[in-house]
Amino acid sequence: TNGKASAAAVAEMRELKPDIIAELKRREDEFLAAAQAKAAAVKVAHEEKLRAIKTGEKNIELSWHDGEYLSGWEAIGEAGELLEGLGLARYVDGWGYHVKADVEEALGETFTYAAAVKLAQPKLDAEAAKKAAAETERQAKFAEARETGKPVFLEKWSEPCSDPREECSLDIVAQYAMPDGSTKTVRQHTW
Repeated sequence: TNGKASAAAVAEMRELKPDIIAELKRREDEFLAAAQAKAAAVKVAHEEKLRAIKTGEKNIELSWHDGEYLSGWEAIGEAGELLEGLGLARYVDGWGYHVKADVEEALGETFTYAAAVKLAQPKLDAEAAKKAAAETERQAKFAEARETGKPVFLEKWSEPCSDPREECSLDIVAQYAMPDGSTKTVRQHTW
């Protein structure tokens, strides 16, 4: 033949089209259900590992990672995630969770989550106090703006230039507390 379907074949395909579409939809639903079940199982397993570490059923174990550009103590998986949350480790892309050297010196290669929390607590408390003081200072500036009816300077930083038509590469950005409780951002180009 010339490569075209016969009228009978086309009619048969049109007749079967709803069944074919229904079968494809069923397979897609089945695939999505399996993927969701797998994702849920992974999440449950992850949460269980976190719980086991937090309750002390499982210890945190550090291992020495000798890399080409970075060497140091490493915590794997959920242990690293928890240590990062305490500020005792940081995630390095392509390397893993790099644990601060003083953590291993203070706690050893194997320790409990409770011991890690105890080690991190003074720093966490200091950071929380610093954050609370900064928020109190910020609120005081908003109160001053309301009382005076004038903008009050909050902070200043630099960013890449926001206007491609300008011949600058850096903008100085300032933020002000406004009397109505909003903030105003002012950009100044550096030529």
